[in-house]
Amino acid sequence: MIRTTARLGVALALCWLAVATEIGAAPAVQQTKAAIDQQAKATDHPAVAEFRKRCDEYVALHKKIDAALPKLPDKATPEQIDQGQQALSKGIASARSAAKPGDVFVPEMADYVRQALGDVFRRPEGKQLRSSILDENPVGAAVRVNGPYPDSIPLSTMPPQLLAALPKLPEELEYRFIGERLILLDVHAHTIADYMDNAFPN
Repeated sequence: MIRTTARLGVALALCWLAVATEIGAAPAVQQTKAAIDQQAKATDHPAVAEFRKRCDEYVALHKKIDAALPKLPDKATPEQIDQGQQALSKGIASARSAAKPGDVFVPEMADYVRQALGDVFRRPEGKQLRSSILDENPVGAAVRVNGPYPDSIPLSTMPPQLLAALPKLPEELEYRFIGERLILLDVHAHTIADYMDNAFPN
């Protein structure tokens, strides 16, 4: 009798788990479909194609400069890693000394980003998502192209909903927010490759 009751309890638990999983999976499926639709739309957008081209050009320069630098030892110290990072950053800044905001985030791409983020923020969870981003990111911090990511500001996390709405980047680059600025961060050089103001739609 005890074993029968135990088996019945397990069966009921598994039944409830299956129902809960099915219910919980619905938003995830919808979110995945929205991400797929957004990525499909991005692939065909001319501004995205130009943005990717400019990202690839930046990464090619990054790799060229990195290849010319002395290789770090296998067991590099934190000081050696920092020195290598600074050397890469200086090399990139020197090679693109005339770079300015919008060289990668061209105006058409900036408009695309605002529209894509607006689509996310209009979802039911959008208001809370936007507030959490702004709460995590300080407003008014000074940034500049080819400059370092401010050491006083922790690297913000990028919500997956926003990453799904934006074009995928090469591994050398990441999206980050500082206030309402969207930063294109060179993660190896810890350098701001480009940024756009007012990334959040009004």
